[in-house]
Formats: sequence, structure tokens, C-alpha cells
Amino acid sequence: MPCRRHALMLLLPFLALSKPPSAGAQTATASATPARTSNLEAAARTAIVARLSTELRSRYIYPVVGEKGAAAITAAAASGAYDRIVDLPAFATRLTEDLRGVMTDKHLMVFNTTNRPASSVASMPAGEAGIVRADRLPGGIGYLQIDGFANPRAFKPALDRAMAGLKGSRALILDMRGNGGGDPASVSYLVSYLLSADKRTKINSMVERKAGTTELRRDYFFSEPTSVSFAGVSAYVLTSSDTFSGGEELAYDMQTLKLGTVVGEVTGGGANPGERISIGHGVMAFIPTGRAESPVTGSNWEGRGVQPDLKVPAADALATTLRRLGQVPAGATIEAASPVSVFAPRTVALKGGEAMLHRLFAGRTAPEADYTLMKPDASEAGRAALAATHRRLQPLGIPQAIRFRRPDGFGFDEFTLVYPDRTLLVGIMLDSDGKFIDLIGPDPSK
Repeated sequence: MPCRRHALMLLLPFLALSKPPSAGAQTATASATPARTSNLEAAARTAIVARLSTELRSRYIYPVVGEKGAAAITAAAASGAYDRIVDLPAFATRLTEDLRGVMTDKHLMVFNTTNRPASSVASMPAGEAGIVRADRLPGGIGYLQIDGFANPRAFKPALDRAMAGLKGSRALILDMRGNGGGDPASVSYLVSYLLSADKRTKINSMVERKAGTTELRRDYFFSEPTSVSFAGVSAYVLTSSDTFSGGEELAYDMQTLKLGTVVGEVTGGGANPGERISIGHGVMAFIPTGRAESPVTGSNWEGRGVQPDLKVPAADALATTLRRLGQVPAGATIEAASPVSVFAPRTVALKGGEAMLHRLFAGRTAPEADYTLMKPDASEAGRAALAATHRRLQPLGIPQAIRFRRPDGFGFDEFTLVYPDRTLLVGIMLDSDGKFIDLIGPDPSK
């Protein structure tokens, strides 16, 4: 998992994989999914099921449930249920559905990596670290739209600027309707703005299973000092059925700590963080290795979602909230309610990104990646990301110049690499200690 092993959702490169499938998703069966080109052999299917079963038993946060899922796919394989599935993507989808059928965990997913397009700089959303906009609405109402919680190194300075622009608001609207998740430390930092500065408050904790054992460890998230305080300000959290994982945590924390009113739809119901695990044969699994645990309820929103205090269709949540605050909304969208945002993405790079790129290029001809650029306890997926970066940079020469381009919505800083005959784009993400997390690109500059 990116910057924290227990981040609620992988923002990149598998952001969409952790969200619930759409209502129109088709079941991947031998009859519904014809064989295409991967020609998955029986031995490979057997090995995938065996390795996946082992990892579920070893890592899944609830050992009994992990055993149940492992037993289900093992029995299905033994019965011949998978024998006619010779397409790898279809097999991955079928395993996901079979596991979710008995484990009911929306973070859990098996996916094919062999023909998945590489993440590109062009595909990154605009904004900064998940913050899309901040607006001062009529009537002294502050509005903040956050579509994801990037790692704290990128998220905190962006949030500080957004909240400074909303200083003095009599009410605050936090729009999480498009929020798919992210880092719990960033969630807690946002909650800190609504808490009294004179008391250190426990906001949430993550309980993680030690692989291969039933031992658990807890990471606690407390309130932190903020440059501006919104303590005592009326707050509203807007939700939709697409609000997931870290977006749900924000709504749950605000609700259980009695800091705000949740308006909108029941959220997606995913509270179990995890990590990407390579299963072999081009298959990877996202296996939940932990669970969120509220200090107020001792529980979380897994499988149930966060229940709104005021249940309305997501499209009506903003207008409904404005009416509750005594305003006559001009329309249902923030564009109709506010012509001008007070937040703009920064125009300078975060410290360390360019220097890290220089180090990566300087070491590109070495036989393998320099893992000292990462934290010593980096996950398997994190080390794989650095190895993949090393391979992609090996054929390239050292650029004549490296120029900052923009931050993006996932917490990457994007740079332009200048060569005599071309320019390339890359995006780099570092953790709070300046260590490597991930790199996207290089892509041709358009």
C-alpha cells in the first residue's frame, strides 16, 4: 500500500480496483466469458488457487473468514468449476466474485496484471492530493470537495491552503460524494480541523494482522495542531453510494465524534485496509490485512456503510444542506452555487521530488534498483514499484533538464524531462520522510 501499509485504499495504480463493482458488472463464467488469447492452463489455475488460498490464510485480517474464502475457492477448483475458464482476466474476476460471495469484503480483489495498461501521467486527475476545490459560498458557508486522501506529505500542505481560504466560515460542507479513499493519516488531519486544539483526541485506529500469525498490532491516529481552527463550526459531510474506504472514514469519524451531520446516501461499506500481493502467473490480489476501529464504537462501517443522518439522493445533498443552512440554492451543483474557487493547486514542487529523480536516473544502469531509496520495511508491492521504475528508466539517458509541471489529484508531483529530441512526462510520489513510493511514466509529452 503506498505510503502506509494500512492505507485504506490504493490510490494508484489500482484505484478503481478497490471500489465496489458497478451494478451492471457481469459474472465471469465459462459460458458468459468466451476464451480469448491468454490460454490459461490447468497447472496455472491450480497454482493460482493454491497460492491465493495460502495468502488468505496467512494474511486476511479475520483468520476464520480467510480460511472460509480459501476453502471456498479450493473446493470450487476441486469440483471442476474453473476448468473451462482459460482466459486470465475472466479467471481473476471469477475468483474475486467467489471470494466476495463468502467473505463479503469489498476491498478484496484478484486482478490480472499482464494486459493492464500502465498508469500514465495523462490519466492522473487534476487538483492537488485529492483536493478538488474550496469555495466561500453566500451566507458565510465554506465548501470543500475532496475526492481522495493522498499521502500526508502531499495532502497536508494542500489542505492547509484550502482551509486558510475558508477561515471565518460559519458552517463547513465537506463533499465526499466522489471520494474513493486514501491514507487514514490524512483523514485524521482533516478531522483535526474540527476538534479543539487544547485536547489531543483519538480519532481512529487501524488493527493489522501480522502475516502468518494471529497476532495483531494497532496504529492510533490522534488529532494534530492546525493553523486554522473550525472547532464548534457547524459541519456537514456529503456522501454517495460511491463514497468508499477513506471517504467513508471521514463521514464515520465526523458522525461518531459528533462533529457534523452526514447528508446523502449510504456509503459503499469498505473499512478493511490491506496490501497488494503477487500471486504469480500475472495475477495480483489486494488482500485486507487490517480493519478500522473507532475509539467511540469499537467497530467500523464494513459491510454496512455509513448511514446518513439525513438520507437524500447524492445529487440533492448539496442543495439540501444549503437549505438547512438557510440558503436558497441556485442549483444542485457547486458550480451553480459558487462561481469562484478559493483554492488553486500549487505551482512549485514539494521538496525532494526532483532530487529523487536525479538519483533514479544516476542509478539506472545498475543491475538492480537501489532499495535504500525506500523505507527498509517497504511492502512487496512497493519494492516491485521501484523495480519497475528502474527497468523503465534503464533505456533512457540523463535528461538535460527536469522541470516541475504540476501536482495531481493522487498526490504525485509531475515533471517534464527535457531531451534534445523529445520531452517526457513523469510523476513521482515520496513519503513523509522523502523516501520513494511510486513513479508513473515516462510518457511522451503531448
